[in-house]
Amino acid sequence: WTFSLSQGYGTSFTGGETVLMTPGVLDYWRDFDGSRGKEAPSLVRFLPPTFGRFTAFDPRIPHMVQKVAASGAGPLQARIMVHGWFAEPEVMWFGDELEENEEAEKTLNTCLESVMETLGSSEIGRVIGFLSVKIIVAPDGEVDEVYAVCDTLREDPADFSGVVGLDQEGREIVEDSTADVKLTIREALGNLIFPETEEGGEIVVPFDFV
Repeated sequence: WTFSLSQGYGTSFTGGETVLMTPGVLDYWRDFDGSRGKEAPSLVRFLPPTFGRFTAFDPRIPHMVQKVAASGAGPLQARIMVHGWFAEPEVMWFGDELEENEEAEKTLNTCLESVMETLGSSEIGRVIGFLSVKIIVAPDGEVDEVYAVCDTLREDPADFSGVVGLDQEGREIVEDSTADVKLTIREALGNLIFPETEEGGEIVVPFDFV
């Protein structure tokens, strides 16, 4: 991740953009379209170091920083960035009552064991990438919402089946492993019932597919 404290971007200095390769390049031939141009904007993303900008990304994505050209206005007007690495992904609990409740942890772990067993079966195609989802738990223990806070999932090219059948009107059905994986996770987590608490809480659950 990076956090910009740069106040002189575009005035006292140019360049310094964080450059990330796009998913289309990382899986170049899957959706290749020879009729489209392949200039830089379609191959990489340029993220300007504007003041207060926080950028989080998967470090496995090829990335770089553009060369900086400064006018000599002084260090406080230069490109100033704070950067770091996230810790190894783990389940994060928000809400003291929920975090300290052993029954809540047992409920989640039992669900995750079942989810991983389903995802590891041949029923769902393989994916690669990282998915982190947040579970919003109401005071009565029911799940109000499940949504992704980070999602870099892609079908595993080595396991992609392409057309898997035809619908009732004879149209091709193309495998969508990423949608299947997300739906399986969302339905399983969305049906959980946690112990009741006064204020509810939130849980962030990471899934790393390699």
